[in-house]
Amino acid sequence: MTLVSIHQPNFLPWSKLLAKIVASDVYVAYDSVQFNKREYHARQLLLTAQGAPAFLSVPVRHTGQREMLRDMRIVNELPWREAHLRFLETHYGRTPYFAEVFPLLARVYAAEHELLAEHNIGLIEAVCGYLGARVRIVRASALPHAGSREQRLLDLVRAVAGDAHLSSTQTTHHIDWAPFRQIGIPVYLQEFTHPVHQQGAGAFVPNLSAVDLLCHLGRGSIEVLRAATVLRELDIRGAA
Repeated sequence: MTLVSIHQPNFLPWSKLLAKIVASDVYVAYDSVQFNKREYHARQLLLTAQGAPAFLSVPVRHTGQREMLRDMRIVNELPWREAHLRFLETHYGRTPYFAEVFPLLARVYAAEHELLAEHNIGLIEAVCGYLGARVRIVRASALPHAGSREQRLLDLVRAVAGDAHLSSTQTTHHIDWAPFRQIGIPVYLQEFTHPVHQQGAGAFVPNLSAVDLLCHLGRGSIEVLRAATVLRELDIRGAA
């Protein structure tokens, strides 16, 4: 079975999305959707040394028009890269695996990508490589897909020779899986229990970038993510 997940390439993705990616054989970075500043396309939560969550944000150019994620350009005139790396050093510098995690992130920042999607995908690739995740990462914009939301998902799965699709709890109840049922492609649902790990002296803060997990647990994070994830086949026989 070749299991395919499809999701927007969020900036420094949180633990659930990273768990979904590493559970897949192929991850399609869905960069052919509309950019949404309210989503986590260009921002993410990390933890300060004082135990409070704080956003890191990538500055992007807005034209005022409907903009696709693949086209979003970074405002590189601003010193945001230095600010991000300084934040990581200040607030994660004393974590057990910072010396392993920081250089792989810094290398992506040093590439000075012009496009947000390239920067985000570079970070995801770096993290997956560090964890030893055997997942192939492909950009949706490089693949043929058209039509309804369901048809686009099916096109993307088939374009990478997938024969099963991995979805998540937030989206599955909004989707008519009939096209998948009609050609016999099963859909698996990611059920995720957020792992709890040592962050410092205070109470555990969930829903942060997976960088928080990596800095505390290192390469062992992949086993934690796998243990937190259950894949359940969705019953799509009744799809219209």
